[in-house]
Amino acid sequence: MIEEKILTIDLGTSYIRATLGVIDRKGNKKIIAMASVPSKGIKSGNISSVVSVKDALNAVLNKLKIEASTTLPNEAYVIISGTHTLSYKIEAKINFPGIQTIQFKDVNDLKNKAERELMEKKGPPVKQHYETMHIIPQEFIIENLTGIQNPVGHSGRELAMKALIVLVTKHTKRTIEELLKDCGIKLNSLILQSLAAFYGIKGKENIYFNNNLFIYMGAGTTEYFYFREDKPVFNKYIPDGGNDIIKFIISKLKLNKKEIEKLFFEHGSAYALKVPQNEYITISIGGKLAKLPKIVIPALVQIRLRKILKDIKTELENTDPSMVVNLNKIYLTGGLAKLKDIDVLTKKIFKAPVEICSPDYNVTDLSLTPVIGAINYIAATRKPEGKLFEVKDDIIPKSHEAGVFGWVKRLIDQLI
Repeated sequence: MIEEKILTIDLGTSYIRATLGVIDRKGNKKIIAMASVPSKGIKSGNISSVVSVKDALNAVLNKLKIEASTTLPNEAYVIISGTHTLSYKIEAKINFPGIQTIQFKDVNDLKNKAERELMEKKGPPVKQHYETMHIIPQEFIIENLTGIQNPVGHSGRELAMKALIVLVTKHTKRTIEELLKDCGIKLNSLILQSLAAFYGIKGKENIYFNNNLFIYMGAGTTEYFYFREDKPVFNKYIPDGGNDIIKFIISKLKLNKKEIEKLFFEHGSAYALKVPQNEYITISIGGKLAKLPKIVIPALVQIRLRKILKDIKTELENTDPSMVVNLNKIYLTGGLAKLKDIDVLTKKIFKAPVEICSPDYNVTDLSLTPVIGAINYIAATRKPEGKLFEVKDDIIPKSHEAGVFGWVKRLIDQLI
C-alpha cells in the first residue's frame, strides 16, 4: 500500500520541533522520527528574527534527516500559536431547487458561503488581513433534522451548518512561506497549535468530549478549546505561558534567568500550600550563597499560574456561564502541564476533575503533543469524513493571497 510522507514543524517559543511520519491511503499513520532544537528568534509564538529562526529550522531538519535515515518531503505542515488567529462561531444555509442527495460539493458550497458571509459581516479590517485556516463543523442540519455529523448521502431541500472557523493573518502565512522557502521547503498548510495538540491526545484513546475543557499549556501561550457533543464550540488563547511565569519570578527575586530556571525546574510546583514552610533551599546571590524558604518558588508559580487559569474561567463565564456550570472534565497537556500539582490547582479553580494527558504513540514528553497530533490530524483528513473539515481543498482559492524574604508571609497569605 502506497504511503505518504508527512513532515510537521512546530515553531515553539522554547523549542522548534519536527516530526516525520507516514500515512497510508486508509488514514493509518506511523511516526518515523522526531527531532528538536532550542528555539531562536521566537517570542510568545511570534517570529522576532527570521534569520535566527531559519538557522534553528535548518538545524532541526538536518537532525531529523539523520534520525529518520531517509529524505524528507519537500513540503511541510506548520503548527502556529493562537496569537496569529481569530476564531468565530458561524452558521450558514443553502437551499436546493428540490429534494436532492447531498454531495461533498454541496458541503463545500455551504462552507464557502459561511466564510463569505463572515468576511462581509466583519468588514475590511478582517477581510484584508485574515484568511481561513480551519472550518470545523459542529453539526449539519437537513430540513429540521439536527445533529447530523456527515450530511453526504442524505436527501433534502436545504442544508445548514453550525461550525467554528479559525482565521489566520495573511502576514503570518507569508512570513512562514518565505521562511520555509529559504530552507528548501514549501508550505502545505498551517495548523492551529491547540487543534494539533487536541488530536495528539484524542488519537490515544476513544474519549468522548462533552462539556469538556481542553487546555494546551506551552512556553509562550496557553490555548484552549471547549467541547460539546465531541465538537469544539469555543476557542481562545492567552499570550502567557511557562516563560511568563519564569519572568514573574525573576521580577520578584531579582536573580539571573539561568538561576531562576534552575530553581523553577527543581522546586517549581503549582500548589505551594503542599510545600512545608520551614524548609529552605540554597541560592546564589552576587556570587554568595544564601538561604531561601522553599515555599517561595512554588508560591510565585502558583500566583502567576492561578491568574492564567482564572482568566480562562472568567472568559468562559462571560461567554456562556453554562460552560463552567456544566463542566465535566479538564484535559491538560503541553510542556507546562508537567508542572508538579498543576492538576490540584486547576481542580480547585474550576471545581472539576482534571487529567494530565501525554501524546499518542507512547510518548511521555507532553511538549511533543502538538507535533505528534498534527500527524493524527492530517491522517483524519485523509479519511472520507475528513473532507468535511479539510479547508485546503474545499474553500475556493483566493484570487490574491523588594528583598527576597520580607514578603514571604504576604505570598502565603495570597495563596490562602
